[in-house]
Formats: sequence, C-alpha cells, structure tokens
Amino acid sequence: MSKSAPLMAALCWGMLSSLAGHAQEVVELSGSYQGENPLVVNETNPDGVGFCCYEVRVNGRLTADQVNSHAFEIDLRGQGIALGKGVAIRLMHRPGCTPRVLNPEVIAPSPGFELVDFKVVPTGEVAWTSADERGRMPYVLQQFKWGKWVDVVRIDGQGGEGERHYQTRIQPIRGENLLRLTHLAPDGALAIKGEAGFFAEVPEVAFEYDSKSATMRFSEPTQYEIVDQYGTVVLSGHGDNAILRYLARGEYYVNFGARSETFKKR
Repeated sequence: MSKSAPLMAALCWGMLSSLAGHAQEVVELSGSYQGENPLVVNETNPDGVGFCCYEVRVNGRLTADQVNSHAFEIDLRGQGIALGKGVAIRLMHRPGCTPRVLNPEVIAPSPGFELVDFKVVPTGEVAWTSADERGRMPYVLQQFKWGKWVDVVRIDGQGGEGERHYQTRIQPIRGENLLRLTHLAPDGALAIKGEAGFFAEVPEVAFEYDSKSATMRFSEPTQYEIVDQYGTVVLSGHGDNAILRYLARGEYYVNFGARSETFKKR
C-alpha cells in the first residue's frame, strides 16, 4: 500500500462524516404573506455543535436569515413578496432535532379587505370594487330571504394590494331584496363588509306538489330548499322542479322565491 493511501482514506471518511452530519431533513409550511414574519425557535444541534436549522428557503430562494442562533425571524418582506402573495417556506435541519415555528398563523390567510364600492340594481346585476385583499379567498354574496341569510353567489377573490373589480348577477325576488358581501376564510369565518338593497317588481313564483310522481314544480326557475320538521335542509338546488321520491314520508317546508310554504309527502 502506498503512503498516500491512508491519507486518501482519511479524507474520504472526513467527507462522508461531513455529509452525514448535514443529512437533509425539512420542515415545510405554506400560506400567503399577510405583512408579518414567522418566528423560529432553533435549538442547539444534539451533538452540541451548531444549531438545528442551518438553512431557510422561501419560494425556492435561499434567505439571509441569521439561523445560527436560538431564535430568528424569517424576513418575508426582505424577499420582496407582495401582500397576499403565496409563500412556501422550507426549514432545512439536522436529524435528531426539529426547529419550531412559533406563529405559523401569520401566513395563514384571514378574511379582510376594504370595500370601495358596492352596487346592485333591480334587474339583479351586482358589482363591487375592493382594495387590499388579505389572501385569495372567495367572496360569498348572500341574499336575505326565508328569514335568514342565504348564499347565492360565490366568486374567488384575486388577492393583493390595489383595487379589484367584480361583477355577477343574482335572481331578484318579489319585493324587498337585501344583499350583503362577505369574505370567506379557510376556517369558515366570514368577514362581512357591505349591504345594499333594492325593490323588485317581478312575478311571484308559484308551486305545486304532485304526490303521484313525488315532484315539486315551480312556475319559473328559482332557488329552493326542502326543510324537514327538525329544521334540517334535506334538499336544495335551482330550477323549475325538484324530485322528492327519495324523501321519507312526512311534513316538510319548501323555501322558494320570496316564500316559504308547507307540504306533506305521502
């Protein structure tokens, strides 16, 4: 064996040891930039040398965050990320330990926006302008009828700073129409921002129930709900008829147009 062989073996072993010491494990989290930075608790490496997390990437880009400390902040603003834009964070760490993000909720979308304008007209056209949407969360347009607020239109938000413009159409009901605009968060929470209304002279929707075919017929297409005696909505939809053959026998309420009526399925 040559004199250089032991030296080469030692060098190879040193390289392998270094690679093993940096075995890649990852903590990942994603959301959207809401104006705040995540805070990371970074414990000491189990072997006593260095710290657990040794590298942070945001949207694939290596950050300049001070990871060689017991706690550090992930500087999202320094990455040039616009408010409401998507964020994917990867914390590279050594085995035997895990860095802990103290406030992951700061990149979780929360409902919120500034309502600049909200207009409705008796023909059913609805338009609104928003600004500074916190996250690309859906708008839910609700109409007050049947003694409650009912979802009638859902439109995905665009998110981000600046003004955004939306338009849609609803089916007016006879008489007073009251609408409100909400922003829906992932946890189901609603941010209610605006209400508007109008009075509509439209034909009243009539209905009839054919017990032989178990069919509910409406005089024109309408949004409807079938509700059992316990208040549970057992069937809903939009159209000029509803097939009820799969419902159990009993008394039900039917909500349609601007009305609520009762019927009995035999």
